[in-house]
Amino acid sequence: MDTGRIAVQLYTLRELTAQDMLGTLRQLAAQGYRAVEFARYGNSTPQEIRPVLDELGIKAVAGHIGLDDLKSDAERTLGDLETLGCSYAVVAYIAEERRGSIDQVREIADSFNRYAQLCMNRGLRFAYHNHAFEFEPLDGTTMFDLLLAETDSSLVNFELDVFWAQYAGADPVETLGRLKGRVPLLHAKDMADDESRADRPVGDGVLPWSDIFRAGDEAGVEWYIVEQDHPSDALPDVGRSLSNMRAMGV
Repeated sequence: MDTGRIAVQLYTLRELTAQDMLGTLRQLAAQGYRAVEFARYGNSTPQEIRPVLDELGIKAVAGHIGLDDLKSDAERTLGDLETLGCSYAVVAYIAEERRGSIDQVREIADSFNRYAQLCMNRGLRFAYHNHAFEFEPLDGTTMFDLLLAETDSSLVNFELDVFWAQYAGADPVETLGRLKGRVPLLHAKDMADDESRADRPVGDGVLPWSDIFRAGDEAGVEWYIVEQDHPSDALPDVGRSLSNMRAMGV
């Protein structure tokens, strides 16, 4: 791997981007980041952000969006990603009331296929980001298994969050093997070695990173994206993840 494949999910820095998106991007560039993934646009707009990305030499890898964004205004939602130069549109979450049965999950899979085709028609690729609930039992199967089986493998990709897979009791390495050819994006955050199982910078926890990075490369991961849902101090934390990953040879 090379360091040109490390990005950072800006959700980690949401309190900073809400106040100063452009300044936060400059701070990330100073740390050495050359790629980001968006989760909304803070106090700025895609039109204002794009020239700053170009100035800093930062690639916009992807943007997290919701199904409701696509249902209500796909043109604007995907147009914003295109403005930023993103390659991927990533559905980040499915609300609990929409995923309680096999039939509901099959409806989600159908919608993923439709929106993934729409993305492809516009030169974007579509992916889904997991949490822990996808691996929980659901009428003899799991939401993860259903989505993997019932979405079009040529259209629908996955952004595997290895922390949440581990949290749910799924083996991240085995899961990467199951997703081979469909997992261009991987969320990298570590897990504390205590009862809290809180997220930590990459390398500061219990996840088997050498095995994860090896399996990720074998599965076709293009981008390793640093993220923490609850950082202790966002900028230092993502800086530590970056330095740790570089020390690991990423």
